[in-house]
Amino acid sequence: MRTRTTNRSELWPDPGDGFRTDIEGLRGISVLVVVLFHLEISAFSGGFVGVDVFFVISGYLLTSLFFKEIEREKFINVFAFFSRRVRRLLPASVLTVFGTVLIGWLVLSPFALEELIKDAFAASTYSMNFRLVHQATDYLGSQSSPSIFQHYWSLAVEEQFYLIWPFVFAGLAKLKISREQIGILMGILIAISFGISVIQTEQNEIWAFFMLPTRAWEMALGALIACYKDQILLLNEKLIEILGFIGLASILIPCVLYDGFTLYPSWRAAFPVIGTALIISCAGSTISKVLSFKVLTSIGKYSYGWYLWHWPLICLAKRYYFQQNDLLVSSIAAMIAFFMAVISYKVIEKPIRELKVFSTRPQKGVVLGILLTGLSVLVLWVAFYTRPISTIQLSSSQSEIPISEVSSNDSSEEISEPSTASEDLTNSVPVPNTVNGQSESDQEIENPTNVTPVPDIMNQYLQEHQERLAAGAELQVLPDYVGLGGADPKVYSDGQGCHVLVAGRTSPLCEYGDASANRTMVLFGDSHAASWFPLFDEFSREKGWRLLSRTKSSCFVEDLRFPLYGTDLEYAECFDWKNWVVNELQENPVDLIIVVTKRKDVEILRDQFSVEEWQSGLVSTLNSFRSVSSEVVLVGATPLLNNHARECITSYSNNLDSCHGKFENVVPSDYQALEIQSADDAQVKYLPTIDLVCTDVICPVVVGNNVVYRDRQHLTKDFVLELKNLISMSLLNAGINLD
Repeated sequence: MRTRTTNRSELWPDPGDGFRTDIEGLRGISVLVVVLFHLEISAFSGGFVGVDVFFVISGYLLTSLFFKEIEREKFINVFAFFSRRVRRLLPASVLTVFGTVLIGWLVLSPFALEELIKDAFAASTYSMNFRLVHQATDYLGSQSSPSIFQHYWSLAVEEQFYLIWPFVFAGLAKLKISREQIGILMGILIAISFGISVIQTEQNEIWAFFMLPTRAWEMALGALIACYKDQILLLNEKLIEILGFIGLASILIPCVLYDGFTLYPSWRAAFPVIGTALIISCAGSTISKVLSFKVLTSIGKYSYGWYLWHWPLICLAKRYYFQQNDLLVSSIAAMIAFFMAVISYKVIEKPIRELKVFSTRPQKGVVLGILLTGLSVLVLWVAFYTRPISTIQLSSSQSEIPISEVSSNDSSEEISEPSTASEDLTNSVPVPNTVNGQSESDQEIENPTNVTPVPDIMNQYLQEHQERLAAGAELQVLPDYVGLGGADPKVYSDGQGCHVLVAGRTSPLCEYGDASANRTMVLFGDSHAASWFPLFDEFSREKGWRLLSRTKSSCFVEDLRFPLYGTDLEYAECFDWKNWVVNELQENPVDLIIVVTKRKDVEILRDQFSVEEWQSGLVSTLNSFRSVSSEVVLVGATPLLNNHARECITSYSNNLDSCHGKFENVVPSDYQALEIQSADDAQVKYLPTIDLVCTDVICPVVVGNNVVYRDRQHLTKDFVLELKNLISMSLLNAGINLD
């Protein structure tokens, strides 16, 4: 007589003894939700949980194979394990890397190709998760387009897991520990890793998302199922039916409810992870039969190749078919990727996997893995050093023709001819007492040369600058003499950690300019303030000021409690840091504070705060600084372009019109009015920036010899320095004389 347990045992064969079509279908569901997530279909905003499903399946299958081998051979053949992994994973992975780099070589700019090859190296050495963590903590790096190989992070985590798992079970086999005892060890590992995940996600979500210690519990849970398979087979059929539905719902519901701002993995990963474990445990259930449908098992059969190919092709297609229908282009790319996966499986994966030489002599499989990895590194090294080099220099090859300057020896209103070097004008002009550009009196600071009043000179300067902006807006082809705008500000790389990263709550001394000066200015804000550092550093050195740099990544200046960008975790480090800066300045008052704000319509601020709340938060910050400094200046925010400026101009150097920002799209209508009102309410000076980077219609990405932005919103070093005279005049116009 056949019992219920016997029936379920037949439906739940061990890997190697039989094939579970429902697990293949579950793979199909997993890769499908990941692809839909990458297509940016809002209904699948949490499709990234598909990776968690893969982790659980992997842990279950590997552990089941180990138990089978221990029963049969009484030991674990580590060489055989790595031989299987090499044949299963490396050929398709290497093919994807080489194919992607080849396509990138043909369609990407040298600027983008360089980053692609660097990412390909990380993908080939299974260290992509480490690279992504590094890039995420580098705010400027995180402003670039997504890595074409970023999805390789999950393969890196699995490979790092594979380096440990066989040796663990080889040791357990020697100790002759039972499945149930191993299950207890798995439970301990799950508890530890899950606890690390919850705690670390609160402290550093990026690290928690990409690293093995916070993901190990997901694979260990799959292993736990293998440990207690016999006990699970005894469960009631009705309970199995219920658990199957709960399992599928636990995977699909997070796909809909989660999004890019969900704090993850933490405890939230428990839903898709436990859901996967339940489905694996419910062999023979209705859900198991649904997952065995041909369409799902077919997708699952090619899921690995599709996962490898879909993201690179989507990214490359979107960059090549620039500013066209993203969903259509991406969908076609995803479908092509599926066909690539089918071809890869039939031509590469399956034939290599079935070669008997690797089964009979597993050491050769390990050698194959070493050779493929070494070949990848060698090819990518050659590709990197033979890649096309951009003719666009980091900094322009000739000095920027500056705004026309007024000769200090000429008392007339005539503007002198342009020169090739910047000249400081602040010693030769009168300074009316103004606030926000509005004159409060007609008094003038004594001026021996008695040249044209500041507002008149300022208007002439601004008019000439607007003409240069207009010329940049009309550019269609990138001139040969244009530079990328210079290196990043030195606060990012001076070794002091002066641009404080996410985890920091205080700043180092970060003293620049003349350390012995009796006047001190402070530059305060987030990365936008850091963009202005080169200019104020030059002012401090030339005019005898001590400059303190106080900037922090993603830390908006407004006195509001907002989440860290990309998460729903309150950015406590930012609030603590801002309080620390205020307390520092209360103990050591300064002469001038430059506060640089960010556009108030960024996603975090727009979605969580009303305009009134934002404005109130900005005024509160400005008021706190008025008590510690005789002068406070609010520098207006810069626009947010639709595209990464440097990537765009290097990719579309013959079609710059697609790179420029349209004023109506990148500058909100109430942009400056709210900043001016906030400055008025706090009784501080206001320095507008929109007229420095935009015409009435276009915000060009190239002005004169320089690219204006180093990404979508941060101004380049060279462009900021070319604004020196205009900023000097603007400060004078506001009543602030740096001399």
